[in-house]
Amino acid sequence: MARPLYLHEVIDIVGDKAVDYMEKSVLGFHTSSAADRGLDLYGTFYVMGSTGRWPQVVSVWELPEGWDSWERLCRSTNLKREANAELNDWWLEALQRRSGGFDRLLGAMPGSKTIADIEAEGVSGTVFVHELTQVPPGRAVEYLSSVADQLAPLRADYGHTLVGSWEVLMTDTEVCTLWATTLEDHVRLGKAADTAWGFDEADGGDRRLVLWDDERAKLTTRWREELLVPCPGTLMGPAEWER
Repeated sequence: MARPLYLHEVIDIVGDKAVDYMEKSVLGFHTSSAADRGLDLYGTFYVMGSTGRWPQVVSVWELPEGWDSWERLCRSTNLKREANAELNDWWLEALQRRSGGFDRLLGAMPGSKTIADIEAEGVSGTVFVHELTQVPPGRAVEYLSSVADQLAPLRADYGHTLVGSWEVLMTDTEVCTLWATTLEDHVRLGKAADTAWGFDEADGGDRRLVLWDDERAKLTTRWREELLVPCPGTLMGPAEWER
């Protein structure tokens, strides 16, 4: 069975239309009928402005048949684009809400959850931790193996579920991870890390967090996380916006 691939999109949003883009241009776009694109929506999120570049939306699409789905996507959205009137209409409509973006092709690694896994396990979150990390050439698999073996069980104790563990294809220096959690658990983990590093007056602290930081420093050249907010009505998102 082919491993699933994923299309990872970072979309530059026009003005304050992030929510509008997610609700209308992403959720309102039926990929099979409009483009025969061979992909399913994994999630669409806006970048929390206090943690990353804004206004931006991150969308992830699952290519369930792996490279066969990728071939279908490339053919329908690039090689045949002039003949795809319905998709061209969508592109023009989406331009009202976006100005450009950056795409990555991702390959699933151990620890990743497919759409079927998420549906079966009922995974959800109100906040997602999104990591794009630089690794030495050829070390992506080693780093992601450590994430699955060491970091995932540790963060699970703080209410974080690893849903995406992906090597970025067509390069050998980048990986991406995605974690489902809540704002409360994100803060709880941050407090535990501060205590472990001695940045507050509390006693103790989880020494495993310090050890992981040391391990990550050996396996990466640069790492960065930001928080994402999922669009309601998506696979892992809430039923509606928090009020």
